[in-house]
Formats: sequence, C-alpha cells, structure tokens
Amino acid sequence: MNISIYLKFFGNNLLFSFSIILISFVLGWLLYDKVVTRGISLRDALFEKDNPAAWIEFIGAFIFPALYLGAKAIEGSANEDILLDLGICMAYAVVFVILLSVLRIVSGAVVKSISLEDQDGKINLNNEIFNQRNISASLFSTALSTIFVSMIRFLDILPQYLTVSLLKVSVVLIFSLVAVAVYCMVLRYRTALLKEIFVDNNTATGVSFLGFVFGVETILSGAVTLQAEFSLIDLAASSLVSLAAFGLLSLIFKILFSAIVKVDIWLDVYEHNSIGAAIGQSALYIGIANVIIHFLK
Repeated sequence: MNISIYLKFFGNNLLFSFSIILISFVLGWLLYDKVVTRGISLRDALFEKDNPAAWIEFIGAFIFPALYLGAKAIEGSANEDILLDLGICMAYAVVFVILLSVLRIVSGAVVKSISLEDQDGKINLNNEIFNQRNISASLFSTALSTIFVSMIRFLDILPQYLTVSLLKVSVVLIFSLVAVAVYCMVLRYRTALLKEIFVDNNTATGVSFLGFVFGVETILSGAVTLQAEFSLIDLAASSLVSLAAFGLLSLIFKILFSAIVKVDIWLDVYEHNSIGAAIGQSALYIGIANVIIHFLK
C-alpha cells in the first residue's frame, strides 16, 4: 500500500474543498458586511454590544448559508482536469453567494414595503435586528434564509442542466410561498405573523415560524432529491400531497397534545410568549416532516 498516494489524494481534495469554502466565506462576508448590512458596524453589534439578535442573524443568515452553499458548490463539477474543475466549482460558489445576498436584500425591501409600523416608525429588518435587538426578527430572517438556501442548492449553472434546475428551484419557491401564505392565513384568525414578530417582538412566534419553515423545506428538498428521474408533474404532485399531509398531521398532533396535557399551545406561544412551547411546536413540525420524507423514499 502506497501511503504517499493516499496522502496526495487527501491533500489535493482538502485544498480543493478549502479553496471553495474560503471563496464562499470571504465573498459572503464582503457582500453581507458592505451591502446587506450597509451602514451597520457588525463588529460593534456582535462583540461590543453583544447583541443576541445580531448573532442569530449572523449565524443563521450568513455563516450557515455561506458554508452550506460552498459545500454544495463542491458538488458542481467532476471534470478530470482539476484546475477546470476548481474553476467551475468556484463559479458555482460565487453565483450561489451572490444570489443569497440579492434575495436577502429583496426580502428586506419587501418587509420595509409592508404598511406596518413600530415605535421607530416604518419596519426595517436591519434596524429591528441590529438596533432594536429583536430576536424574533432575526429568527424570521433566518427562516427566509432557509428558504433561499433550499432554492439555491438545486440551481445548476451548466447549460445542459440549467432548465431542469430552474424548474426545481421554481417548485421549491412556489410551494414555499404557498406554505407560508397558508401559515399566515391560519394565524389571521387570532393574530398576524408580522405583527407578532416586528411590533410585539414575540420571540416564541419567531421560533415557531422557523421550525415550520424548516419542516416545509425538509419536505420540499426531500421531494426533489428523492426523484430518480425528474418529472415536473410528479414533483409538483408529491410536494402538494406531502405538504397537505404535513399540515393535517401537525394540526392533529397539536390537538391531541393539547388535550392530553390540558394546555392551549396557541395561547402559550402567541399570548404568553412561551419559548418552551414554541420549541416544542417546532420539534413537532420537524419531526413530522422527517416522517413524511421517510414515506417518500
């Protein structure tokens, strides 16, 4: 056994992967610091002021997405020429990180356009997180980043795969928006999602919403990756049925749990701001999502 061959193989792959991850991180940092959070000192928010909302946003909307998309970019090519392979994978990483930043900016603009006001006036996502230390807003931003990552991971920039990848991205986007819209409609019977997050600063609402989004994206990502051969109709049908089952099972389990322990989860999360109850509800969403994925296999 020639150990030097294995060491060379390991070293090349380590350097290859490290280079792409480094490009993703550095580019992501520059865009996040200079564009997404323009006018805000991240150093002060994270270290001088020790702002927990800023840390949640920093980790959930920058660190995790940038590293995860960098790792996905490594899967972007398998060319025998290692330099060409490295160039293609770096191109994936650059496109992924730029798209993530653009979507984060767009989401901030959408939030700002909503006719909702707090004590500082018009709602501003960055202001809520970095100045008002609104943890619920940072969880909301992390939930949006989860959706963005779930979409971007299926994008393939090579011409022969671009059309199919765009269809996959479209399915994830459309069903994510539908799921969030249904979630907001259900809440409208008693309260409003954005009011709870940006006006009432209800951390429990942010935790619950993040758990719901994570469950939805788990299902949609599983529906895409588990397809042996791409079919738009089959993907749309399986996504629809799976999300419908997800909503129904979530409702049934919450009703059963409330009846058994004799508590009102809705009241605890949205009126009493019970983070524990919200974590339990999030665990329920994620658990049910994984059960559904098991049956999709």
